[in-house]
Amino acid sequence: MILIIDNHSRNMPLIEKILKKQNIKYAIKDQKTMLKTIEKSRYKGIIMSGGVPCLDEKISFNTIRADIACLVNSSVPILGICVGHEIIGAACGAELVKLKKPSLNPKLKVNILTKTKIFKDLPDTITVYEHHSRYLKDLPDELLIAASSRKDRIEAIFHKKKPIFGLQFHPEKSGAPGIKIIHNFLDICYGK
Repeated sequence: MILIIDNHSRNMPLIEKILKKQNIKYAIKDQKTMLKTIEKSRYKGIIMSGGVPCLDEKISFNTIRADIACLVNSSVPILGICVGHEIIGAACGAELVKLKKPSLNPKLKVNILTKTKIFKDLPDTITVYEHHSRYLKDLPDELLIAASSRKDRIEAIFHKKKPIFGLQFHPEKSGAPGIKIIHNFLDICYGK
């Protein structure tokens, strides 16, 4: 079973549709659910959706950091999408920078720099859908850049030692390359 942490994304039905097509069972928990209380052993993997920025006053960053630290210290594969990617990076110590205005690009060219398992069987450049208002920079040592776009902006990260991945873009809205990325993540979760 896959756990989806819902950061109030409008794209949740798209993520669910991809999982249903693969006959993957899943559970959805709201971002406000304390991750430390989730029984990680019953999940094969965790997808942290995009959605509303939750690193503001509404939810304590220290709470999020503690929750993500709990997940990072487990062996459960994690895929962070947009806000989920930002939470993983910020919780590990990366700088989170707010854009002056939200970035919306339905045909962003992303260069894959490191062929991590989630980019298996994809070309070196893919076109993706991106919509966000923050981005990561100055990654800590345990996180590496897997893909970038214009101006060397970080588009994907991965953990050096754990199956943890983050995508600034939305694979669920990126057509065939995005679906392949999610399928590759599911393969990691189920040991394929």
